Amino acid sequence: MTVKDRIMEFISSSKISVHRFETLAGLSVGYLRQLRKEPSREKIKSIICAFPQLNEDWLLTGEGEMLKSSNDSAAGATVPSEQKFDKDVRFVPLINIDSVGGIHSNNTIDPSEQYVMRMMPFTEAREGDVAILQSGNSMYPTIPSGSALLIRQVEDWREYFGYGNIYVLWLRDGRRITKEVRRYDPDPQNYVWCISYNPDVADEELPRSMIRGVWKVIKYIADFGW
Repeated sequence: MTVKDRIMEFISSSKISVHRFETLAGLSVGYLRQLRKEPSREKIKSIICAFPQLNEDWLLTGEGEMLKSSNDSAAGATVPSEQKFDKDVRFVPLINIDSVGGIHSNNTIDPSEQYVMRMMPFTEAREGDVAILQSGNSMYPTIPSGSALLIRQVEDWREYFGYGNIYVLWLRDGRRITKEVRRYDPDPQNYVWCISYNPDVADEELPRSMIRGVWKVIKYIADFGW
């Protein structure tokens, strides 16, 4: 029995979907389906951070029980994202990946090995939401570098962008940028207008053709107690 087999057994016992598991653990969609060898140490760390009730020894070797004892983990088989402080708070995974403020800036964190650093409580969060880090100063002082962004994927952004909101834009060259997006009146079919909050950083038009994916910033936390 492989680590992948045990992961699938845990998913089945937890009564969640594979997609849900991958989202919470900071894994790419389809990661488990494509997995042909043992997961890297970083991937295991990401899974254990997202599901602290899972016995790491069992996951790696098959020895012992699937879940930690009640003394080790009061969470039992409950999925971490469903834990709540009250009815308005949901835990979401904070993934080790960043978005930068500047259109011409490079991201600080290499996305090749994403993992869940911790579970963070947010109000207004929904199932499937994740949190990432903000880098750079183009959105300062509203969103300072180091903030945690609660983001939600926008599937139909090509048809309706929702101007006036803050988004994380995944560009075709691999960069991720944070901007307030407004309508670009001279050519709204082919461009969007990207607003920086730092007065020292110029606003710029961005070709829609450069955008690969869009996530709406639902809210952000500037100081979350590292």
